[in-house]
Amino acid sequence: MKKLYAALLMGVFVFCFSFGQGAVSAETMRNEPRTISVQGNSDFAVAPDQVSVEIGIETTSKTAQEAAQSNAAVMTKVQNALYGIGLTEKNVKTSSYDFYPIYNKDNDQVIDQYRANNTITVTVSDISQVGGIIDTAIKNGANNVNSVTFELKDAQKYKESALKSAILDAKGKAKVIASELGKNIVNVVSVTEGNVYIENYRASSDITMKSMNVEMAAPTPVTAKKLDVSAKLSVVFEID
Repeated sequence: MKKLYAALLMGVFVFCFSFGQGAVSAETMRNEPRTISVQGNSDFAVAPDQVSVEIGIETTSKTAQEAAQSNAAVMTKVQNALYGIGLTEKNVKTSSYDFYPIYNKDNDQVIDQYRANNTITVTVSDISQVGGIIDTAIKNGANNVNSVTFELKDAQKYKESALKSAILDAKGKAKVIASELGKNIVNVVSVTEGNVYIENYRASSDITMKSMNVEMAAPTPVTAKKLDVSAKLSVVFEID
C-alpha cells in the first residue's frame, strides 16, 4: 500500500512539474520578439581622383660600388626630369631599395655581379599626367614601370556612403516584407556589418610594355575606369 501511495505521489509531482515547464515555455515564447532578418546591399561606381605610378631603376655591375653609383646617377636624372615637368618632392617618394650580389650559377661561393633596384612612387591627382610621367621617366633612364594604380583620396568617405546606402536598402526590404505580413517595424534588434570594399584599379601590363618603347612618337596612352564601391550588412528588425 505504501508503495502504491508513493508511486501515485510521484506521478502527481511529475505531472505538475511538466505542466509548469510547459507554462513557462509558452510564456517565454510569447515574450520573445517577433523578428525578420534582411540583408542590405549597396554598389556604385566612382571616378578615381588619384593615381600612383611605381617606377623602377635596375642597374647591374661587376662591383658593388659601380652598381650603387650608376643606380643613384640614373635615379637623380629621373627625379630631376620629373621635377622639370611640374612635379615636386610631395609627388615623388622612394618606395623601395634593394641591393644584392648575384652568385655564379656553377659556384655559389663566387659573386659574378651586384644589382641595385630603386623604386619610386609618383602620386598625382591629374590622371592626364600619367602618360607624360611614364614617358619622362623612361626617356631619362628608368627601365621598369611596375604598376599604375587608380585610387580614391578619401576612401573612408565612400565607405561610409556605401554603408548608409546598404542600411537604407535593408530598411526598404524590411518594410516591404512587414507590410505584406500585415506588420510594422518597431525596432532594430541587431546589425552585422559585412564586407565594405573599394576597388583600386591596377592598369594592365599593356601600358607598361608600351611605355618601354622609347622610340614611340605618341605619349603612353593611359585611360582610367570608374572604381566599384560596395557594402553588405545584415539587419534583424523587430515587428509588432
